[in-house]
Amino acid sequence: MEHPHEPVDAIKDWQDWYKNHHIVAQMDEPLVTKDSRENMDNTTDAVDSAAKAIWMSKAQEHFADTLAEFQYELSGKDLYKAFYKAAFVNAEVACKEYEKAKELLDMLRYGSIRKN
Repeated sequence: MEHPHEPVDAIKDWQDWYKNHHIVAQMDEPLVTKDSRENMDNTTDAVDSAAKAIWMSKAQEHFADTLAEFQYELSGKDLYKAFYKAAFVNAEVACKEYEKAKELLDMLRYGSIRKN
């Protein structure tokens, strides 16, 4: 783990947010459900936002490292082509993984094995 403090910081940020927005349903207050559901959605959004911020930061850091590593060897056009090719290969791998998972599900669902 490159930055061991990041997950702890994210947890602390969420805990601080939750302390300020902790209104949720109480079992002894039956008429609070609509508001409490909305507040529960707000906590989910906060957790999702904190996680997304961490992943965005990591992605930017990796992109910056890649650009710094190849900025003198490749032109901007070459970097674009490399990024496009990587995205394309990633999509192909995802499609192959999907097809394998679909084949397994079909076999489990219908009890037949396709012969290739």
